[in-house]
Amino acid sequence: MFKWRSRELIVLILIAGCIRAPLTSLSPQINQIREDLGISVSLFGFLTSIPVICFAIAAPLPYTKLFRRISNELLIVLSLFILGFATISRSIGNSTNVFIATIILGIAIAILNVVTPAIVRRDYPTKITVIMPIYSATLALVASAAAGFSIPISRFFQDSWRIGIGIWALLPLITALLWIPVLRKAKKKTFEDANYWGTLLRSKSAWMVTLYMGLQSTLFYAQIAWLPKMLMDQGYSEIRSGALLGFTTFTGFIFTFALPLIFGRGANQKNAILLTAIPGIFGFAGLQYLNTGWTIPSLVLVSATHAALPVALGLIAMKSPTPEQTGHLSAMAQGIGYGLTAIFPVGFGLLYQATNSWNIVINILIGICVIQAVIGLRANR
Repeated sequence: MFKWRSRELIVLILIAGCIRAPLTSLSPQINQIREDLGISVSLFGFLTSIPVICFAIAAPLPYTKLFRRISNELLIVLSLFILGFATISRSIGNSTNVFIATIILGIAIAILNVVTPAIVRRDYPTKITVIMPIYSATLALVASAAAGFSIPISRFFQDSWRIGIGIWALLPLITALLWIPVLRKAKKKTFEDANYWGTLLRSKSAWMVTLYMGLQSTLFYAQIAWLPKMLMDQGYSEIRSGALLGFTTFTGFIFTFALPLIFGRGANQKNAILLTAIPGIFGFAGLQYLNTGWTIPSLVLVSATHAALPVALGLIAMKSPTPEQTGHLSAMAQGIGYGLTAIFPVGFGLLYQATNSWNIVINILIGICVIQAVIGLRANR
């Protein structure tokens, strides 16, 4: 029999599987969704940006007066149920319904993004550098499954993209049911002095962590939104493009899992920061300048950027002396960081629509990899 804390930790890690599947299942079906809903490429780009915008706006919510009386454990179960039903709702109805449901699921994911690291920091303070890579690896593994299987699932159900994205609602709904027993041991929130927000906003270290979070998420969500379309424009089929996105996120899972084994679990993340940025430079360059025979090696290099998430989450946890401050820094890093990220998927769609080429977009992504490495090293000081 597992001890209570062990069972709780397993369910906590399962939450990771719920966070990205609703996002990565969408873009491989861009052609079907656009045709069925009658939306343009740039509007589809906006659709993929909505969750990121919600991450920015809703990240501070768990630490506002409105939510003070709600424990983090209860916030998790409510967010999981909302995420599940919003994922179902997004798979039915017209374009308006799809956009509204995407906003709702984006808010639910935003709360999960912020609250989960705070619980890990509170309940497992000596295991942060072990748990967060496992959490992130689970996140990447399920994300790759959603990207790779959404089109085969749709094809199995007579080309129904709605089932292909709606079926992933099962994950948060089941996880919510498994999390309910944790509510019996919910812990009351404690709050730092209101001046802590001011201290945080004046902290250079906090801003470096925030920028790092924003840059790594920009690279990830740009891939989620547009990598299948980039590959389709190179001549790959819709199902192959979705499979290659799944392959990229799965390889990112391997990088994520391997990082702590290669570099250890200490507080110094310098090597991990470099390994999750520099390969991306060569990977994106390979996609742009080499022929399709180099696509898979290039995607392997690009996938290294996915492993930057546990580095970012680890920096948040290790730069915070208390669980409450972890929550505040997480809210700042994700709120402002994702706010910076939100403009890029839409902007990339507009650039593509204006130039009918991905060259400028890929050059920008290469530049972001360089900046991410520099900012990450400064955040690690």
